[in-house]
This record gives sequence, C-alpha cells and structure tokens, in this order.
Amino acid sequence: MPATWLLFAITAATLNTESVLRSGCDAEEEQIAVLPAGQPVEVRSALSGSGGSCYKVDVDVGGKRVSGYVPSKAVAGTGAFEEARRSARDIGSGGKAPDVAAAAATAVSKAGRDHPATKAWRLIEANQPAEALRLLEHDLQRYPADPYLHAVAGMAFYRMDNLEQAVLHWKESVSIEPNPGIEAMILRAEREKTADKGSERMVGNRVVLRYERGTVPEPLAKSMLQVLDDEYTRISFQLGCRANEKVTAVASSRESYFQATQAAEWSGGLYDGRIHVPISDSRQVSAGTRRTFAHELVHACLHEIGQWPAWLHEGLAQKYSGQTLAPPYRAAIEAMIKTHQAPKLSQLGQNWSRMSTQNARAAYLLALYAAETLVEEKANTGIGNVLRNPSDFPRVEAELEHNLGL
Repeated sequence: MPATWLLFAITAATLNTESVLRSGCDAEEEQIAVLPAGQPVEVRSALSGSGGSCYKVDVDVGGKRVSGYVPSKAVAGTGAFEEARRSARDIGSGGKAPDVAAAAATAVSKAGRDHPATKAWRLIEANQPAEALRLLEHDLQRYPADPYLHAVAGMAFYRMDNLEQAVLHWKESVSIEPNPGIEAMILRAEREKTADKGSERMVGNRVVLRYERGTVPEPLAKSMLQVLDDEYTRISFQLGCRANEKVTAVASSRESYFQATQAAEWSGGLYDGRIHVPISDSRQVSAGTRRTFAHELVHACLHEIGQWPAWLHEGLAQKYSGQTLAPPYRAAIEAMIKTHQAPKLSQLGQNWSRMSTQNARAAYLLALYAAETLVEEKANTGIGNVLRNPSDFPRVEAELEHNLGL
C-alpha cells in the first residue's frame, strides 16, 4: 500500500455473529468461507446489493489474507469507517468508470487500427455515439457477422441510454466470437435494466435527463435539467468542451443507483458515458446535488476533449464543482510530499471506482491539491490551453510533479 494511503487508517472491526464471506454483496454470490462471531476484520468499503447492504472486508482465513463481502448488520465497530465514508463522499463523487468501456476498447484493439469499428469507437470516446452509429449502420449491413462492429454498436447504444439495443448487439457479438469483457457488459446492462425504474425524459439544450417519476417529481426534474444545462455551459466555457451531442444524465433513487451501478457506498455519482446521480431530496436541487452534477459534467467534458489520467479527471471535477482543499488536509499532503511519502501523480492508476473508502479519500485529496496547483500555474494562459493539446500532457504532468516535489 503506498504511504499516501496511510493518511487514513484502515478501519478495524469485528463480526457480531457467524457470517458467510462471499465473493459479492448478493446472497447468490460464491461462498468463500464461514467466519465465526468475534472474527476481526478490516473494513475496506461498503456496497448495496439486491439483498441489502454489505461491507467488503479483509480477513485472515486459514492463515491466508482474503477479501470478500459480509452483511453490514453482521459487523460491529464500524463508526470510524462510516465517518470516513461520509467524508469521502463529501470529497469525491465516485467519478468516471473507465472499466465500462474496457471491453469495447479491447475488441477494437483486436479489430485493428484500420477497421471501421475503430473509427466509430473514436467517435464514441469523443461523446458522439449517434454519429458513430451512422457510420456503423452501413458497415453492419455489409458485414453482419463482424463481432467488432456489433461490440462497438452496443457501446454506442449504451452511451445513448438504449440498453435493449446495446444488449442485442453485444449478444450478437459474443455469439460470433466469445469475449468475457462483452459478456460482463451484457450482465451489467441487464442488471441496470432490472434496477433502474426511470422512464421519464426531458430534453435540454446540452443534457437529456432521464428520471424516476416516484423519486423525482416533474417540477424538480425541470429544475434539475436547468441546473445541468447551466452547469455544462459554465464548465464548457472554462474547459473548452465540444458538446457535439447531448449528454445523458440519469437521476434515480439511492437504492436504484447502487443496484444498477454497483458503485462503492462512498460514491455520490458516476460517469460511464452517461451521468448517474442518486437523489435523496425530492423537494429541490440541493447544493450537494448541484456540486455532483457539476462534478460529473466535468468528467463528460474532459471525455469529449481527449484521454486524461484519473487524477486530472478527479482533481478538475472537484475544483470546478466548487470544492476546495481544507487547510488541515493541505498540510497533511504537503507533509507527506516533504517526507517523500506521496506517490507520483502518474502512479495513481486509472480506475478509482473500486477503491476502498480510505484510499479513495486520499486519492481525491491529492488530485485536488495537484489540480489547484496546475490551474494556478496556468492562470495566465488558462487551463483550456492545456486541455487543447492532449499529446503534450505527459510533459505538463512531469513538470507539475517536479514543481510539487513528487
């Protein structure tokens, strides 16, 4: 574990009853072990499954350290973890989920650079799924048994919030050429179809909002759409988004959100080509919901412009949603940098959606610290000038790491 993560200690707890350790949160997941009451565990994260909430824990089983999931009601002494989880949710939203696109990206890599699926995939990455489908339509008629065309068509429909068509194309793809990644996407989409109860839609200037009528009354949906449009206009001006096609946002109950996305419990929102936000207050667009919308819209904006490291995504998403680094956290990070305990930005990895609460909290803090510094350093020319040249960003990142002392 990198030293930075030691900013926030792993939460020690115990089981208050005999429990089954499983490979997932749901009761039908594979059984790993049966743990006795009083068993010490280390709580890593919290999730919600179809059968209720659970904790991901590390535990000693037969002299080996293993990870798995136990029901939350079976774990005692989680007060410190829950406090850290609430704080982590305040710092980061959950961010983007690059693993969603990994299966299609792998399929494209197999197809080759000159394959028509590759060109369509580039359009999807730039948030132009409708344009990608227009290109794919002709090729699918000519080559109906091409698994890569179907894989990418499925992702285009997925980004356009048409899960039924996405699943049809993915099933066709794996029937021609088996692909574990695409098969996982089928399961994900079908789980989302089952959990997501949102069927109402509103179309704005920049955003299409889909929402659950029972969770989001129509007046609130109109307010949400206005906030989404306003925030995207502001963010686009600051960062330079292209906005070739409208962004889809899905507002759902917290239960539906966690069941559909399988996001970590600390997650307050997610971007996977669509914005997913859980709604708790059905009366108004709270300040927290506005920040979450802005956070995820930054991810959408950056996705349109180019490919960026996770720390920049999360750092800028925090900064341009109005979050600032509190003095105690700034001092803690600067102390770790001074003692050479902080990792380089380039070592922070790409997918933060499955991080433990403690690791997520530390990663978000370091990302915000770096993003604030970068924006300050580029104040004269603007951060938009940096984002206009993705190929030059490795140099910018290395320069920033040097200036921060990483």
